[in-house]
Amino acid sequence: MPYPYPELPRQEVDALGIRTSYRSAGQPGANLILMLHGTISSSDAYRELMHELADEFWLIAPDLPGFGFSENTEPYTLPHLVEWLASFRDALDLPPMMLVGHSFGGALAAGYTISYPDDVRRLLLIAPAILAADLLPYPLKRLGFASGLFELGSSASQSPRFASYQSGRPFYDPDSLHESIWPRRLQYVRQSRAAGGVLEALAFQDMAPQLNSIKQPVRIIWGENDPVLPVSQAERIAEELPDAQLDIWEQCGHLPYLEKQEAFIEASRSFFRGG
Repeated sequence: MPYPYPELPRQEVDALGIRTSYRSAGQPGANLILMLHGTISSSDAYRELMHELADEFWLIAPDLPGFGFSENTEPYTLPHLVEWLASFRDALDLPPMMLVGHSFGGALAAGYTISYPDDVRRLLLIAPAILAADLLPYPLKRLGFASGLFELGSSASQSPRFASYQSGRPFYDPDSLHESIWPRRLQYVRQSRAAGGVLEALAFQDMAPQLNSIKQPVRIIWGENDPVLPVSQAERIAEELPDAQLDIWEQCGHLPYLEKQEAFIEASRSFFRGG
């Protein structure tokens, strides 16, 4: 399907008391893929991938609480968001699924798989923020709480200057992207009310000791030139997972599903056909 890809319609459901917006594509009853977006993003970030895979799979992508059109929630912690996701699955009466998670969504996908292993058949992680806490020394974490730096992250997302800068920062070669992507990304940034909450949720979350409990097949895709999460974390995560395949893509930043769209569609289709 050529650019620009049409927007997918939104629906809403109550999940754990949170009005949750989501998009879907494909045919209910086909193999289900649930897609979790990263920070400063929304379900619409997967627009291209959902269109391309809709001929073979059933795809659902929610807006995480505090992003896109979903309500915010407190406390903004990974355990709380895992229970929100469990409630979302129950509200839609979804069968066991294959999970996609990018960045913060990758950490949430891993956390959900650890807590509800019977719900997950396969796991595709895109530069997951599983080890993000390692990037913040403990004194800086304490400073974040004391000085309100985490709340500042949410405020900054509402700044037009910040929105413009953040839209292009994660990419290796922003000029290679279709022009229709940029207005969408600006909207994602402006709707990221929980950006500071994500920083707080990740700051003290050490998931590494639990990764070996994930027995499902996992594929990890990471851009070699990721400016957000260092690619050095990729091998550390893969080593802790019993059944993991790691792909590091050259000339690629933090969003491989957009920067290497054709390769990503092929890789994800092949991986999910195995499930």
